[in-house]
Amino acid sequence: MPSTFQTKLCATALAEVGVHESPKNSNLGPRVNQFKAATNLPPTEAWAWCAAFICFVVRDALAACGVKLTKGFVRPTTAGAWDFINWSKAQDDRTTTLMSPRAKDIQVGDIVVFKFSHIGLAVSGADAGGTFWACEGNTDLAGSREGGGVYKRTRNISSVKARIRINL
Repeated sequence: MPSTFQTKLCATALAEVGVHESPKNSNLGPRVNQFKAATNLPPTEAWAWCAAFICFVVRDALAACGVKLTKGFVRPTTAGAWDFINWSKAQDDRTTTLMSPRAKDIQVGDIVVFKFSHIGLAVSGADAGGTFWACEGNTDLAGSREGGGVYKRTRNISSVKARIRINL
């Protein structure tokens, strides 16, 4: 059963479904720039923002749940999907769990780092076949990592490089 924090992560991410870049294919836009402001890069410059979306979701869920940051847990601010693996390794052993996923290992609220340098948030657990729903920024209906919007998509565990579970 997902924790209150994991439930808030999902609610925060799903509330953004339908946001798109403006102008189209620009990696910019009023809401997109707000996502990017949750990272350590300039938000008004054009750059791929899938990881920024996850930084934004984590930041807002932490605030909504009243979680205080500590020396052992610092929220992510990286703009790189694969850099989330290093971020997780830098946290204390209690606050994040990093794993190469196995069948049915994906749970609601897990951050999923894809093999094709993309990132999303699992909003369902994986079924027996390894399929799960993810909410992702900078994707599209075809599943691109440069798609221009926030979408809820089906993915398979076979495309996942690592999963990160925040244990709050």
